[in-house]
Amino acid sequence: MKDIRLGRLSQVDGVRRGIDLIDLVRLAHYDHADPDGPEALRAAERRATEIVSYDTLAVPALLQTSAYAHGLGGDVDRQDVLRRHLPPTCEFFVHEAALHTWAGDPEPLRTQLHRLAERRDVRLVPFTAGNRPEFRNPFTLLDFAVGGPAVHTGTLTERFDVVARHQEAADVLRRCALTVDDSRDSFATRAECLR
Repeated sequence: MKDIRLGRLSQVDGVRRGIDLIDLVRLAHYDHADPDGPEALRAAERRATEIVSYDTLAVPALLQTSAYAHGLGGDVDRQDVLRRHLPPTCEFFVHEAALHTWAGDPEPLRTQLHRLAERRDVRLVPFTAGNRPEFRNPFTLLDFAVGGPAVHTGTLTERFDVVARHQEAADVLRRCALTVDDSRDSFATRAECLR
């Protein structure tokens, strides 16, 4: 059984042993979701203070309207994270491919694009930005009030090297994406083309 001492490090011969208060605080704020399971990202989003989300073929889940999410078979309740008392600071990137891959009734996509055109935290990554490795796979970076950053790429990880690689990818997206105003204009223009 582990030695639990609140308020001070548990040390034997100068080596930390057991759990201390900081560990307990971290555990209290951690949702014990399987990192490979479907709830891992949702659990991390609920405790995040900052989120950077990029998607290649769809609008990021936190921004999806009900009709758009339903058309993709997605989760329509994800937006609750953005409506909580203290919502996370968010930055979203949508690749232009997502504006052209919708199949079926165009109305859900048109409504979705109008919604994106109203936001100031979404930027479009245009085809003209090229075919960079950073653009190929969706990811969500998360920062927390307690604990280190994490990234979700199908599984949730806090591994430093993986997080750092995706932080660099987010910097590339910031350099290559359209400005917020140009992105809003692009979303609105594409929505009008769907009439």
